[in-house]
Amino acid sequence: MLSIFMPTTFERRLAIKGYSRFVHYTTAENLFHILDKEEVWFRNTRCMNDHRDIENGIMQLHQWSNIPESTASLVSALESCIPGVWQEGLKKYRQWLPNLRTQSYVLSVAEQDPDENETGRLSLWRAFEKGVVGVAVVVNVAPFMQMTDALMAYPSPVTYWTRQQFEDEFNVVTHRILANKDFLSQVNKFALTEMVFLMLLFAATCSKHPGLHHEREWRVLTNPLLWPSTRFIEHQAVIDSVPQTVYKLPLKNSPDDNLTGIELPELIDRVIIGPSIHAGPIRDAIVAKLAEKNVPDPGSKVVASGIPVRAKGMG
Repeated sequence: MLSIFMPTTFERRLAIKGYSRFVHYTTAENLFHILDKEEVWFRNTRCMNDHRDIENGIMQLHQWSNIPESTASLVSALESCIPGVWQEGLKKYRQWLPNLRTQSYVLSVAEQDPDENETGRLSLWRAFEKGVVGVAVVVNVAPFMQMTDALMAYPSPVTYWTRQQFEDEFNVVTHRILANKDFLSQVNKFALTEMVFLMLLFAATCSKHPGLHHEREWRVLTNPLLWPSTRFIEHQAVIDSVPQTVYKLPLKNSPDDNLTGIELPELIDRVIIGPSIHAGPIRDAIVAKLAEKNVPDPGSKVVASGIPVRAKGMG
């Protein structure tokens, strides 16, 4: 079903191999919080660096879905399978939209290229404020690719579509629905309606401005009202002087639920220290902390990027 209704997501998942790596850019201070507490925080999209983080996708979807000429072929294809699924899926999306705007919580990572293993990605280092030490925590991809409902949190690549690329994606969906009409006609109506809803949900919440394509972000998305989970812990915290709600996820495996590889010794592959005049002592401290958490061979896993610290900005 994923290959039919979310073709780009399906292809991006296929492109991730066992040797691939994701990377989480964060502050050195937050890395120590993750290591000490053995947990990660999912943050509300309204409190991310771009407080209108998901509005780009919501607006693109709104513009596209409100032009009958844009949706006509897709609607016709779905109606030929099971009548009513488009309208019911769209109705559910619109009913949940206020909640998606306010209750979407994400953990963000990015695809890591092998040639970034020593230096990280300059464009992402530049996102840190002056005086803040950034680190890139390179992690194994296996936990992100597991098909499990244990967390009720779901990984998806972020898209950076132009308006034309957005429309092209749904044209591909239309063609694949028609190519799989016999199969889809036998699917339970509720299940097919839910698939239409999820197609719209992820198109809205996992899309960003085309100018940010260099980020190559993946996000793990959860919503405590839509997908209640006993594994997340609601917590109120003050981050950068802003009081906010976060959802804490303990990094504990649960093999019976096909949830493995999220404990620190298995998860962390490498730590890259961003531009800093204190890279030496920072490295020593991170190596010691990884050893304390039983991460194997920590000395070989922590490197300084060596990128010089700019005395002042360009211009």
